[in-house]
Amino acid sequence: MDTLLMVAVVLIALAIIVQAGVLVGMYLISRRLTDRVNGLLDDSRTLVGPLQTVSLNLKTASNELAGVGKIAREQAHGVEQTLNQTRETIRLGVEDVRDRIVDTVETARASIMRPVQQWSAVAQGVAEGLRVFFRKAPQEPVEVVKQETPAA
Repeated sequence: MDTLLMVAVVLIALAIIVQAGVLVGMYLISRRLTDRVNGLLDDSRTLVGPLQTVSLNLKTASNELAGVGKIAREQAHGVEQTLNQTRETIRLGVEDVRDRIVDTVETARASIMRPVQQWSAVAQGVAEGLRVFFRKAPQEPVEVVKQETPAA
């Protein structure tokens, strides 16, 4: 049993040594990892300043673009109103020109047709006068005698 106890003690000692080696290895790895993380933190600290500047510039640009968008929207609305007013003005102008043309045509038609109607009336009067003048005197009516046919 002494040998067995000795083997057990040796195995336990080896396990403790292996455990100590693993703990030392973990310590060294964590120390390297800490050094790398500290290096990354230093790098990130050097980048934070420019990143803040960039973010402020982006925020300023975003605000300016929003303002430009509002101005563009207002100008587009103004252009739309101007176009609507221009369209309405043109429509009214076209209606006015059309009304003037219709009135002018009606006036011209009346001016032209009045003498034509007068001459037409004169021509009808002359024609009727000539018809009456050249009409033959009425003849006495001729009596038509009907012959009776014997009943058959």
